[in-house]
Amino acid sequence: MPSLSPVRDRVKETLDSSTQSGDMMTANESVVDDQILVKRAEASIPDAAETESNAIPAELDSVSAEPHLEGPSRWHALLATWLGGVFDGMDSSIFAIVLFPALSELLGTKDYSTVGLHGSYIIALFMIGWAAGAMVFGMAADYFGRARVLSFTIILYALCTGLCATAHSWQEMGLYRFLVGAGIGGEMGIGAVLLSECWPQKSRAYAVGAMATSLGFGYFLTAGLNLWLGGFGWRWLFVAGVIPAFLTVYIRLKLKEPKQFNEVKKQRELHKKNGGKGDSVAAILKELFNEKYKSRTLAVVAVASAAIVTWWAVIAWIPAWINQLTGELAVSERSHAMFLKDIGMIFSGVLGGWVISKLGYKKTMVMAFIMSFICAVGMFQTTSTFGFPLLCWVLSVGFFAHLPFVVLWMCIPELFEARIRSTAFGFTYNIGRFAAALGALGSGALITVFNGSYAMAATTVASIYIVGAIGSLLMPETTGELEQG
Repeated sequence: MPSLSPVRDRVKETLDSSTQSGDMMTANESVVDDQILVKRAEASIPDAAETESNAIPAELDSVSAEPHLEGPSRWHALLATWLGGVFDGMDSSIFAIVLFPALSELLGTKDYSTVGLHGSYIIALFMIGWAAGAMVFGMAADYFGRARVLSFTIILYALCTGLCATAHSWQEMGLYRFLVGAGIGGEMGIGAVLLSECWPQKSRAYAVGAMATSLGFGYFLTAGLNLWLGGFGWRWLFVAGVIPAFLTVYIRLKLKEPKQFNEVKKQRELHKKNGGKGDSVAAILKELFNEKYKSRTLAVVAVASAAIVTWWAVIAWIPAWINQLTGELAVSERSHAMFLKDIGMIFSGVLGGWVISKLGYKKTMVMAFIMSFICAVGMFQTTSTFGFPLLCWVLSVGFFAHLPFVVLWMCIPELFEARIRSTAFGFTYNIGRFAAALGALGSGALITVFNGSYAMAATTVASIYIVGAIGSLLMPETTGELEQG
């Protein structure tokens, strides 16, 4: 009910006015008059309440409707980014699962050292493309829009995955995988930023965790395709990789730009209209190393680099290692191993938000790196045949090695303001791809050093997990809020 204080004030003013005019009342008359005025005021309250009832909903809307919730539906954003992640995982992992049979055919040899060396070249090209695409498309998303650039990146990696099926040399395969990497790198960063800008703080971690399961489902899909199509030849898996292109139809129909991006766009346009200059690429990159962002940028680069290098120079060799263990094409064995790894990845996405809520970003990251090291070394050094123990190790490696990525997808958007968020994500998260390219080349060289042993090469590179654990101590804890600038 509205307060009566203003009414009583008007009563007092009336009485004071009457006193000043000389129209004095007796004490009893004054009390009676005061009661009459108050009753008249109370009778008028419904009108005032009606007036206020019209104003309250607008005020509540302004409080409850957080800025990042306006724009695309949060559920449409989650579905689009989740599907994009599924197909990211599928198209990024096809080469890893067919590496040995594909390169054996293209190179005309089954020598493990030769196949491993050229496989490392192609993985390195894929990593370089991923890093370049993440940075270029990340910047484009800050200028042209998240949804628009997201669509282009999906079309790029889907069509180029299809082109891999036409490769007749390892150089052709390397070129197509470079372009696939560029598209995937752009899609993944933009998707994480878009999702963060569309979900409220209280449920954002769980939304990003749900998106993080997408890679596991994508890898799971690759394993299923290999089980289904692998017997017909490795090229058919790349043909299936064209499917994600159809996702762009849904994205263009359902997704709009987040309000945060639209506000930044308006500010840029107004700035230019008033004679100002737009932010150059060099200026934005320089800003990432200013006093405010320098420590955040370096911490993310260090941690992301460790996670990415170990994934592509340790985990990616598992299918080829299984070929080596069995001495066969091992379509079924490779597929079942990847199924278990992918289930571990899915669980890391499902449980990632809960683990982070208990431990925080920093402790979760340290724990994930240490456990990844233990599981990777245990897997490669204690198993020499394909069987149940190997599958248990693969499940554990999938969970812990994927967990650092879940943490990064959640915390990076919180570290940078909207104006540079997508650019910052593309740079800090993916600069490690260049290091991963060197790691892939190094692991290929190590395979030769260890007389073709994929296990010894992967075990050696796994020591980088310890570097990641140390680097995680530099990670800042965030409040969960997105900067609005």
